[in-house]
Amino acid sequence: MKREDRNFAERALKKLLIGSQLDGFQFGMGPGIVRVCFSHYSEQEPDQLSLTIEVRKIAIITNDEQLTTTSIETIEELDDEESFQLFLRNRREKVKNVWLGDESPHLYISLESGKVLQVNGYDENYECWQLGDMHGQGDGDWLIVAVPGNEIAIWSPEEFK
Repeated sequence: MKREDRNFAERALKKLLIGSQLDGFQFGMGPGIVRVCFSHYSEQEPDQLSLTIEVRKIAIITNDEQLTTTSIETIEELDDEESFQLFLRNRREKVKNVWLGDESPHLYISLESGKVLQVNGYDENYECWQLGDMHGQGDGDWLIVAVPGNEIAIWSPEEFK
């Protein structure tokens, strides 16, 4: 992942997610996919965001020590029930900070409670996750994707660049 792509993606993720709250989840379009909804209950636009997770190597880290010792590569992929329980237990949590991994576009979402949602960003064949405006509710101007091979792709409004 190129450093300038990582920096731009982190800046976009922070703009989009900080202050929003984990507001729901739903079954994805295909088997193994989960969609997590984040909402801003303020004047911020876009107010509805969707995080689609295709490779469900996800975890909630509860303390700083776990954050430094847990390797995303050792996290097992969750099934439907495990995924939905994880999000259900953390519903309405507000996003405090967001960042990406150094080598791979692993997504880290820090919550106000101090927990960190970790989402795998590396797969040789699949887009692990993507975040953007919710289709049908926003303009669809934003899309950030962890693409195969440790890369990140970003689409944003011209004025954000």
